Amino acid sequence: MVADYYIDLETTAEIVKKILPKMGEYKVPITPQNYRVWFEYYSGTNRELLQEINSIIESKRRFTPELNRYLYTKYFGDDHNREMLREVQSKTINVLKNFLEQVLSTTSTTSDYGNKLEKYSEQLNKAEDLTEIQDILEEMIRETSNMVESTRDLQSKLKEASNQVEMLREELAKTAEEAKRDALTGLHNRKAFDENIAKLYQRFKEKGEVFSVILLDIDHFKQFNDRFGHKVGDKVLQVVANTLNYTLKGKDFVGRYGGEEFVVLLPLTELDNACVVAEQIRENISRKRLRVTKTGEELGTITVSAGVSQVRNGDTVDSLVERADKALYLAKESGRNNVKSEKNL
Repeated sequence: MVADYYIDLETTAEIVKKILPKMGEYKVPITPQNYRVWFEYYSGTNRELLQEINSIIESKRRFTPELNRYLYTKYFGDDHNREMLREVQSKTINVLKNFLEQVLSTTSTTSDYGNKLEKYSEQLNKAEDLTEIQDILEEMIRETSNMVESTRDLQSKLKEASNQVEMLREELAKTAEEAKRDALTGLHNRKAFDENIAKLYQRFKEKGEVFSVILLDIDHFKQFNDRFGHKVGDKVLQVVANTLNYTLKGKDFVGRYGGEEFVVLLPLTELDNACVVAEQIRENISRKRLRVTKTGEELGTITVSAGVSQVRNGDTVDSLVERADKALYLAKESGRNNVKSEKNL
């Protein structure tokens, strides 16, 4: 995330003078999201963003809509999610407060029940997250159930409010899920991988449930970009992602680890079986042939190298992934288009 910083007016003016010509030079649309990325780049406050854009410029990559969206999501996505969370919570509170106003405006409620509803209204003003709001809603439902004879209409309204809350929670869950997806391939991203491997590691520590890791790297990926352009490179990434999706089943996790690297988590799977899965993935990908749709021109085959490791006593998440990475490096050194495991190290 971006650190808090102060930029004086004169410096800001200098940055603005640089941004617009540069965005024009690289054909980056001047949207609020893109402008924020490039303002951050020229301010120099985010070293990681600075290095990534410099690397893109040096490699002469084109700033495609997908790449611009990726940069904004990577460095400012959490801001978007927080804003969405605040919006959803605000909508939820409004739903319940409207319900309470309707109830309190009726004359059929008892004094005791009306006082309790006013208490809930005050609690809503102080609620900080959806969990607190849901607790208030459930307590309201319990209180209402005690007045079934005289509050049938209120129960109906309360049910409607509950349904709206559930819809808003689903909206938030969908937004959170989208934040864990890679924009280009549709696979889980690095953030989702970190969360899932942490859960598997915890189950291993508590219940002894083993799992394995497969790291895959597309062989000679740079050549696709250099020879045919980045559109073809993006297509290669998508083909590999699709192949991983239909090869893996059930609770297996597949994600884009970064660049041309992919990662697979296999719950309740020991090393030998994980190697079989890795070999199946390698074979399925090696059968793919790239060609230009309009001309039929063959662009070559796609191959991957893979490294496999299994969690064991004394492991940390980092040490487990490191063994898979070393096995992947060995597969590369052994001629590519093959699978190596920690047994080969």
